[in-house]
Amino acid sequence: AVVSTQSTGGSASFMKASYSVGAVGTVAALANVMGQEVCELHDKLVAGQECLDLQYRLIAPNTAVTATFGIAGLKFVCDNVGLYGGPCRSPIQPLSPSQQASLSDIMAKVGIHCS
Repeated sequence: AVVSTQSTGGSASFMKASYSVGAVGTVAALANVMGQEVCELHDKLVAGQECLDLQYRLIAPNTAVTATFGIAGLKFVCDNVGLYGGPCRSPIQPLSPSQQASLSDIMAKVGIHCS
């Protein structure tokens, strides 16, 4: 019997790299707020089209809503772009005003405006 497996990546920050070694998809937190861009990157990778600029464009906002500001950051962005992020559950604390400003600046650079 032929056994077939598929792998996926776990971050929008390294989609191009993971697809280059055989990944067929990714589970990206960033897709919650930049879904169109993450899907566009996927489509270009599958089609073998040039997409390095798009990949680079997603790194800073992806890092912001994952490693830098975590779940609280993703919830903040969701809440401020018309989606429901909701309150953080203990022990996670909401972002401070200065963290909100920093995250808003990062997202504004890619056209996502947190109001």
